[in-house]
Amino acid sequence: MRITEATVGNYRSIGRQTHFALSDLTTLIGPNNEGKSNLLRSLALGLRVIDAWGRLPEHITGTGELSGRQVALVYDSFHPRRRPDRHRDVNYDWTSDYPLSKQATKSPQPTLVRITFSLTNEEVSEFRELTGLSNNGALPIELKFSRAKTSLQVVKPGKGAKGYASKASVIAKFVSERIDYVIVPAVRTMEQAMDLLNQLASLRLSELAQTDAYRDALRQVDELRSSVVESVQSDLKETISTYLANVESVELTRRDVRAAEAISRVMIDDGSPTSLAQKGDGVKSLFALALIQHLAHQRVDQDKSNLVLLVDEPEAHLHSRAVHDLLTLFTKIAREQQVVLATHNPIFVNREAISANVLVRGNAATAAPSVQSIREVLGVELHDNLDSAEVVVLAEGWTDAKILPAVLAFINPKAAKDIASGRVIFKATTGTGKLGRYIQRERSTACRIIVALDGDKAGDDQAQRLHREGVLDLRNIFVLRDSGRDASEIEDLLDPKCYLDALEVEFGRRFRENQFKNPRAKWSRNFLDAASSLGLSGPEEDLLLKAKVAVSASVVSASAQPMKPTSLPVVEALSEAIWKQD
Repeated sequence: MRITEATVGNYRSIGRQTHFALSDLTTLIGPNNEGKSNLLRSLALGLRVIDAWGRLPEHITGTGELSGRQVALVYDSFHPRRRPDRHRDVNYDWTSDYPLSKQATKSPQPTLVRITFSLTNEEVSEFRELTGLSNNGALPIELKFSRAKTSLQVVKPGKGAKGYASKASVIAKFVSERIDYVIVPAVRTMEQAMDLLNQLASLRLSELAQTDAYRDALRQVDELRSSVVESVQSDLKETISTYLANVESVELTRRDVRAAEAISRVMIDDGSPTSLAQKGDGVKSLFALALIQHLAHQRVDQDKSNLVLLVDEPEAHLHSRAVHDLLTLFTKIAREQQVVLATHNPIFVNREAISANVLVRGNAATAAPSVQSIREVLGVELHDNLDSAEVVVLAEGWTDAKILPAVLAFINPKAAKDIASGRVIFKATTGTGKLGRYIQRERSTACRIIVALDGDKAGDDQAQRLHREGVLDLRNIFVLRDSGRDASEIEDLLDPKCYLDALEVEFGRRFRENQFKNPRAKWSRNFLDAASSLGLSGPEEDLLLKAKVAVSASVVSASAQPMKPTSLPVVEALSEAIWKQD
């Protein structure tokens, strides 16, 4: 189950109804104080009330509307004495959550939150079995909040609407059992970190509550709880050390078995044991975000439970390196769960699907039509000829960065114009070792990033590392291979006929095509062997540099496609990735 759309109106600063779509990784982008956080919070409010509605008895929710004292049941139904109430900060209070400018009107329209869920084929079958109702895979649930009333209905136009209305509470429970959320506010306090810790512990403790040992004796339960908390403590050490490298240990002090929360204190040992409560905001923020990663991984293993991670200002309190690491984390989580971010930092722009970036201006949301529109909203000032760039292709060397645009111009008719206008930029990274640094720098431009690597072991290792660490998706990593060779660099993809004359002019020797055919050696090795056989002397590095410059110049001036037929598939795939339709 996923959230596909949301509509919000008359909620805090969101006066007019605004509509936005959600994908696996959605970014709400805009200046401060223009509605991003309120849209994010409205999603949490909707999910929270749907969850509560499904838990209440049907004789209370049967009319689809709660009024008077019944409304409080929505917010009191989680029994915080028996477990942590992670919803306590996601309530609706008309005096503070309804737009102030409209509160004095004679007949104010209610606050509206409509969330549309998409069901898998399996869930559609389960839905029919549970409710007896047919469904096409879309399930919109609409919530309305007035001064003294709260209502929930499933929006089903036309035939079948009555059946959906009568089963609203059953449907709410169906949804809440299959989707959950975690909201992370911009101010990540010690209290919030403790809430997350107890959510993590409760996931494991809930399993113990079903055992005979738990039912038979509180003493046995207490022992089991201790072991669970200790396992959380052990697991957290590894995750948190990713963000706080000098942490030697994490100590969690457990509450009494009858307490609502399982964990009462956190000690961080980064040289000297210190309570997390006494650490600075940056450490607390990183600790909370590390917990989010751990919690998300735990949720992945829960049957029928999809997690929606809602994060407000993920960049808050973090230095630039940590912000880049955080994007990597969110990218990895989004492969399994939905992530929604509210930010004004260009690093978090979703470059894979521009429309997944929702521009929030004047308390209204619209899908971003282009990279330029995102830059305008964020006030990003670009240099280095990037004002109009939408795609940056990072190549291993500067001759690679000259060869690739030249050969792509023979494949895609748009290439020459887009490259000349700066819409597509090619940049050299001088080897795989510095690639991560270049990617981090280019992310601040809000461009989509594509990497082209040599088809050798170093290129393969780098490609796998970038994907494994969540730096780039595999679809944006290209290892350029010639299918007939053990290992390749970009010159191996070229037909030697296109550069033999250029080498002769540069070195005064006649090179032959068969000197570059050894499939067990890369082009550089074949060239050096050929140069040696022709009596050329000098430092190998200097000879190679001159040769590569001559080859790249011949490719740039070529009047026909200089690539080998066996190399064309990978370059054609690269072309499709650069000029893909959003």
